Amino acid sequence: MDAGVLGVTQSFLDKMRQAGHVVEPVAFDLLDFIIPAYYILTTAEASSNLSRYDGIRYGYRSPKAKNLEETYLFSRTEGFSAEVKRRILLGTFVLSSGYYDAYYTKAQQARRLIRDRVLEIFQEYDLIFLPVAPDVAWRFGEKSNDPVAMYLSDIYTVLANLAGVPALAVPAGVHPENGMPVGVQLMAAPWKEDLCLSVDFS
Repeated sequence: MDAGVLGVTQSFLDKMRQAGHVVEPVAFDLLDFIIPAYYILTTAEASSNLSRYDGIRYGYRSPKAKNLEETYLFSRTEGFSAEVKRRILLGTFVLSSGYYDAYYTKAQQARRLIRDRVLEIFQEYDLIFLPVAPDVAWRFGEKSNDPVAMYLSDIYTVLANLAGVPALAVPAGVHPENGMPVGVQLMAAPWKEDLCLSVDFS
């Protein structure tokens, strides 16, 4: 995590303590599994869900197509961005015969462990606070050629998705060196959105 983001996050938590909240660190030893599990599952979902976007039943239809084969080819080639195509290819791979158990099934098992640990934390605490991202936002297109860096920036926000819990991101301050905004997020137990929305950040 960027030192400036860490400092802003810690200052925000100090303000929460001063406002009378009990804020304590909690160990979460599954952090390294979040990104791999999430991107295996989401690429599998992208592959499955977007398979119907063929230019005939759903989605963009290329005006250049002159026959059925070209309709499929051009519609999917022109209708999906490079990132969407990347996710479809990865998802098709992890769902393919021989790799399903090695990747998709393992990711589902990791997701279950992550969810169980998050729910265990909620047995003792009302909310979980995390940074929104390990760094500030980068310039448009800056990371386009480095998808791994883009995916790693999601390490804190995808936890709520994997655990199936509500989350809310709020401004926490600005980076001391570049003035870019820094956010924190709070997560609550399932069906406890009201807790997220009732916190006074003033």
